[in-house]
Amino acid sequence: MSKSRPDAVLRPAADGWELWRFPQKGEPSCDSSPSAKSLSNCRHPLLAVPTRSVLAVPLWISPGGEPRELAELELGSRHLLRKGAMVYSTLLLENEGRSLVLALAVSDDEQSNEFAAKALSFESPALLFPSENADILVWREFGNLCFALYREGLCVFFSATGESTLGPAFCGLLARTALRLRAEGVLQRIPARIRMLGTFEQSDCEAVGHSLRIDWDHVREIPPPSIPERVSECAPPIGNTEILKRARIKKASVAAAIVLAVYAGILLIVAADLAAKKIELSGLDSRINALAEQSGSAEKLVADWKAFRPAVDPGEFAIDQLAAVAGEIPGEQVRLTQYNLDNGRLVIAGEAVDVSQAYEFFERVKRNTLLGDFEWTTRQPQLAGRNKVRFEMEGAKPDAQAREE
Repeated sequence: MSKSRPDAVLRPAADGWELWRFPQKGEPSCDSSPSAKSLSNCRHPLLAVPTRSVLAVPLWISPGGEPRELAELELGSRHLLRKGAMVYSTLLLENEGRSLVLALAVSDDEQSNEFAAKALSFESPALLFPSENADILVWREFGNLCFALYREGLCVFFSATGESTLGPAFCGLLARTALRLRAEGVLQRIPARIRMLGTFEQSDCEAVGHSLRIDWDHVREIPPPSIPERVSECAPPIGNTEILKRARIKKASVAAAIVLAVYAGILLIVAADLAAKKIELSGLDSRINALAEQSGSAEKLVADWKAFRPAVDPGEFAIDQLAAVAGEIPGEQVRLTQYNLDNGRLVIAGEAVDVSQAYEFFERVKRNTLLGDFEWTTRQPQLAGRNKVRFEMEGAKPDAQAREE
């Protein structure tokens, strides 16, 4: 619910509704025939819930208790709760180690349901009247009499009576209520002054004062609502449903905004990373272009060396390579049957008396420095008869593989 101060108050009048607007500058103005649309046009409208739809019960509770829970428990135990009513509590005062709270049980009212769905704050009409030293206030809502009792300017009780005239029945109800509240310690004394608000006959007002033996006065023009610093927010069920609905929408909007912010942050990070990669790629392109000429010169030098090497490097001479291979024959009982050098690949095959001689030959060839450029692979020697083993090994230079690919 919004924490801003209401800028408009819709309250029940004697024969309908009146909408009071409170501009930031200027005097309050009153609309005597408001609609739900006019309420929607206000920034923060407050609905004064009809008194007939609110049950108000003052309760003394322990200061350590949770007021709303205790109020609901107390009203339930007294069987005062209507079906579906919402329970609220307002702290009035603390005295002698206990707290006086006003428990409010609010039900839907068919004449206010349309407005309740539009309002952002809620309050009882009695809590919007300034008492101005009066102990009892009396006013009409939709033709029926309502009253409120005050203790040192605090509204401690209010109720709709169902009566339409200031007669004996109404006076008796006021007297009984005041006596009960005085006995419960809610009122410190019997009320001494009553004020009638609105269009009442002078004779009726005098009759009330005489019947109750109390001072009285009459204010024909009901003053504008006096918005307290902290309203009770006593929303009826339909208003509470709308409040929860708006809260869910707001929560979803905040969650969506967070998701969008995170998504935008991710996009920003990705965009920054792509920009950095693009700059890095541009730098690499420049380096590649710079190295292109150097690599071309290096490739030409390597090609020239490969063409020139067979003429100057003994390791490239076939006859020298054959001599190196023959020099590694471990004995007269080992002989070569094949020697083939082709494009950097050398295939050697031979025969030995036993397997050990073949392996010895393999190892000696691999260790020969003149043949160090070759990568050797050997095959498992195979028996070819009595005292005869055939062996084969193959060597390849690195550039031989490149040429093959």
